Amino acid sequence: MRIDRRPGYPWPFFVAMAATLLLFFSFQALFPILPLYIVSIGGSPADNGLATWVFALAALLTRPLAGILADRWGRKPILVLGALLFGSGPLLHVFVSSVPFLLVVRAVHGIGMGLFSTAYQAFITDLLEPGRYGEGLGLANVASTVAMVVAPLFGEWMVRAFDFGVSFAAFSAVGGVGLLVTLALPGRGRGGHASAAQVPSGQTGLREALRRPGVRAGALWMALLGVPFGAFITFLPLLADARGLGGTGLVFAAYALATSLMQPAAGRVADRWGVRWTVLVGVALAGLAVAGVAAATGRWALVGLAVLFGAGGGAAQAGLSACVQGSAGDALRGSAAAVQYAAFDSLVGFGSLGLGFLAAATGYGVMYAAVSGITLVGLVAMRGITLEA
Repeated sequence: MRIDRRPGYPWPFFVAMAATLLLFFSFQALFPILPLYIVSIGGSPADNGLATWVFALAALLTRPLAGILADRWGRKPILVLGALLFGSGPLLHVFVSSVPFLLVVRAVHGIGMGLFSTAYQAFITDLLEPGRYGEGLGLANVASTVAMVVAPLFGEWMVRAFDFGVSFAAFSAVGGVGLLVTLALPGRGRGGHASAAQVPSGQTGLREALRRPGVRAGALWMALLGVPFGAFITFLPLLADARGLGGTGLVFAAYALATSLMQPAAGRVADRWGVRWTVLVGVALAGLAVAGVAAATGRWALVGLAVLFGAGGGAAQAGLSACVQGSAGDALRGSAAAVQYAAFDSLVGFGSLGLGFLAAATGYGVMYAAVSGITLVGLVAMRGITLEA
């Protein structure tokens, strides 16, 4: 029997994944402790939502420029600048003693994430063969989620063993190694990118990307997915603390493991049979998982719901990345990634800001029930939007 062997990926693919894993490890180690740190410096649940909003808004405003420059100047310069700011972000928290200063630090951190992750999508797609965008991007996205299997647990252990200051410095040291790995990347991927003469300039590139139906559809679905994701990462530690469920490092680890396993598999399904059902089923699972969080009263229930949320969100993201990058073409990959993740960031940020005020007024159960309702109603309303690469 003849076995159809697919070609492997080139070495820069795995080096870029390693850099991403280290940088996101330094970021995700903050997840279970940052909400508690905000409270320790006098913040409230609403301030926690505000901090997420500032981070996401900074990334959102950075992405269009990051996409344009990645298309015009090449991927590596934007990756390096992003890695410098993203990796040093945790260290800046050492100098924070009030919520206003914290918001400035969150903005710098968000700018770094917006630069790096936008250029990363374009860099990875340059290395992929047509017809493998779902599988390749799904695998590449694992680098930012597999770190979460360990990073939140590491963050919880660090703050118990030492204190917030030492923890923030240690996280940034990991990010510094990620910057060094980024510097080892070649200037261009195997596929390169279009010459400057072929690349639309400025806002023209963004407008051209938005003319592609797959980019528009992918951005709308990513925006919807941003609502439950923002609620999950921002308020889960506070919900667990309010209900006496202990730390959430294990919960985040379960989420990360589920989405890491799901993304490459879902991406391959999207390559073979199309992205529509991959996205629809993924968003539905995410909405149902958040509904469960609203009523969860046990630690292991939260772990199970995190697995469900990770599987759903991972499937949806893999399908949407394939849709957007498959629609963009060589010259617009950076701009298309900017549109996709700017839409995601906008709902993560603005959603978390509003949800923080809702949680303060009604409690976390009502807030998560509202998030589930928004996600599932949005799924029904948008089910007719065509997802085509």
